[in-house]
Amino acid sequence: MRPILLFVICVSIYACNSSGSKEDESKPNIILLLSDDHGAEDLAYAGNKDVATPFMDQLASEGIIFTHAFATASVCAPSRSSIYTGLYPHKNGCHQNHGEIYDHVKTLPHYLSELGYRVALAGKVHVGPENSFPFEYIERKDIPELLQSAGPQPLCLVVAYNQPHEPYFNKKNGVPYRSIQAKSWLPDTPETKGLTAAYYDNVENLDHEVGSTLYWLEKYGYTDNSIIIYTSDHGPGLPYGKWTLYEKALHVPLIIKWKGKIEAGRFIQAPVSLLDLLPSFMQWAGASELPELDGTSLLPLISGKENTQKPYLFAAYSNLGVQDANSYPIRSVTNHKYKLLVNFNHKEPFTIRMTERMDERSVICAWRVLESWKNAKNNPDFANERFRLFRFRPEIELYDLMQDPYELNNIAEDPEMQMMVKELRNELKKWMVEQGDLLSEQI
Repeated sequence: MRPILLFVICVSIYACNSSGSKEDESKPNIILLLSDDHGAEDLAYAGNKDVATPFMDQLASEGIIFTHAFATASVCAPSRSSIYTGLYPHKNGCHQNHGEIYDHVKTLPHYLSELGYRVALAGKVHVGPENSFPFEYIERKDIPELLQSAGPQPLCLVVAYNQPHEPYFNKKNGVPYRSIQAKSWLPDTPETKGLTAAYYDNVENLDHEVGSTLYWLEKYGYTDNSIIIYTSDHGPGLPYGKWTLYEKALHVPLIIKWKGKIEAGRFIQAPVSLLDLLPSFMQWAGASELPELDGTSLLPLISGKENTQKPYLFAAYSNLGVQDANSYPIRSVTNHKYKLLVNFNHKEPFTIRMTERMDERSVICAWRVLESWKNAKNNPDFANERFRLFRFRPEIELYDLMQDPYELNNIAEDPEMQMMVKELRNELKKWMVEQGDLLSEQI
């Protein structure tokens, strides 16, 4: 009897220990940490010495860093809709801010629930219509309760933060504007530094929020068999960032961690798109085949079996749905060395509320920054030119991203670059036709 009793006790202990563990499920949990307006260069691990991001740095050290990840648009709704559908904005229907996708388009909660997942979104939504995104919606404060009570069903959880979205406020316990290095793509004025420093404060607030989420994931057993992804919908709310299609508007952080399954400390330099997240999630979730999407799975890159890159990346921006903005459609294409932008309303000034007058909600805003450029004492020619170009842009812009990563020298009129302009313009037109973009007739 004693050996039999001992066997029963051992089996019982094993069953108790196994039933509550998230690590023993065959399908991995998928946790997407999605911030709001965070640029790829604005983390300590990326070499930025003016911002402290210890929690995101730690996550990066434990996973893979994609150094060249890009959004499809530079405002929230179009970018988030692309992430959740795997489709560019004009194909899914949401190509303006506060817009909605087409009724027939399937989204992340459809695909993952069909693969056996519980699919929840905690925090910012900013996609629609709601019935096209059948997430289990919760507040971020309810994440611990969700994790604690979740059963054996695999979980896909999107944690959507509001930080570091403007309006920007400096930390109350600090000096109004701390000493920072001016960004190379912006004129160096006290106002520019003030807005940048306030943005960094919001990035640090975001880092604390990410740290809190990581704590709850560890506390409730979502450590080993969970894939944790961090990214942002697009770049920061600084001039030449958000609301444009320049590199700083689209270049975002992308970290993927899967303990014991993905080699930590790797850097992948192949250009990728946030469109690629959904097909990657589906493959991790066990999909036998993928639907026809604009995105492609990241798994071959992660496994090291392939080191291919997309020949072109595209982006679209309309300026519609942005507060007090005029119609200013922009499209862009890059072959990763050269980037072409087409400003369809180039005969008119580019205008939005945030850059036309003071934002009473904040200590420092984009309008004050742009105004400071008109009377800049440090390199006034550069400041005046950046002020003029922000509002009045040529029809065609072409940049050599290898030689000119900050897109300061438009070479579209260079006689030696006309073949490149033609090539990229043709690729952009072909893509716009495929996407159902009516402006393809004007290119």
